[in-house]
Amino acid sequence: MSGILSIEELVIDDSFADYCFQKNETDVLFWEEYILANPGEKEKIEEAKQLVLGLAAMFKKEEEKQADGKKMSPAKVIALPGNRSTGTKRRLYARAAAAVAVLLIGIKFFSSPVPSKKPVSAIAVKDQVPVDANIFTTGKGEKKVIILPDSTKLWLNAGSELRVDKEFGKENRQVYLTGEALFDVTHNKALPFIVHIDKYDIKVLGTLFNVKAYPGDKQSETSLIRGKVEIQMTNSSRKILLSPNQKVIINKNGDDPMVKDGKRLLLHEAGFALLPLSYNEKDSAVIETAWAQNRLEIVNESFEEIKGKLERWYNVKIKFTGSEVGKYTFSATFEKETISQVLKALQYAYHFNYDIKENEITISK
Repeated sequence: MSGILSIEELVIDDSFADYCFQKNETDVLFWEEYILANPGEKEKIEEAKQLVLGLAAMFKKEEEKQADGKKMSPAKVIALPGNRSTGTKRRLYARAAAAVAVLLIGIKFFSSPVPSKKPVSAIAVKDQVPVDANIFTTGKGEKKVIILPDSTKLWLNAGSELRVDKEFGKENRQVYLTGEALFDVTHNKALPFIVHIDKYDIKVLGTLFNVKAYPGDKQSETSLIRGKVEIQMTNSSRKILLSPNQKVIINKNGDDPMVKDGKRLLLHEAGFALLPLSYNEKDSAVIETAWAQNRLEIVNESFEEIKGKLERWYNVKIKFTGSEVGKYTFSATFEKETISQVLKALQYAYHFNYDIKENEITISK
């Protein structure tokens, strides 16, 4: 933890929420130790805690008022043709947040986690990573929160693997990532934090950033929320410096055309592009890190592009019959919907058929 989180950032942090409600021993211990180590942050943390508890109480009252037997909309899809409502629960969030003059994103952690056979779990890596426990993996439909020996906290997305160097915290702070993770790195000038992924390395001192580097994807992304990171291209002297609210997209296939949001990007000679972060128009939440709050964001992406997301998110296998349906583009936000509810919601934009047999889905025109 870098010690510069604002009250708004504390309020939307799942770990901080668990500390406030005394739900998770790991998170409670983490924040108690953080307060002892950072006494100057105690007043701000207490203010954020009272805000969290107050919002929870207000939200509970609002839900009780709405408990009149009416069924709530199962999907909250945005920017889809014919969609005129964002759902009752979103309106409740907005009313509760407005009452205390905070942003809607300030209470999004009250949403239920993404449906999954495997729950989100927290792992605390102690002073020394054992030889047989320095590899952390998540299956499809699973997420993990990992606290490293230096108090660095990271969220490991579905279908990912993190390898922690055996000498982490002693001689180095090096990790190896395949998949996606959100890092909140503790500052240590003497030992820079380095993330090794395919095609490049990321060097940081203390910052909050997201890395997406799945093996099957054509591109990898590094998104910087705060602080600074330096990206060193593998087998090259090329370095890229990122500023807050900026991301780099690196093409795994070199000079192949790179498309983002339906537009072809202008590439540097090394096969990368620098772009600003994306924000949800409804609540100004950062789209690149929405998954860490159990929100599945789809922004002007084709069915073929979101196929991998859905497979990892819901632990399913998707197959298209024909190429045309894979070109359909969607923009939507999902939080606690089942895969069936997601597909039904997407049908409001384009007509298609789907068949679900256990964890295999066939989609046709």
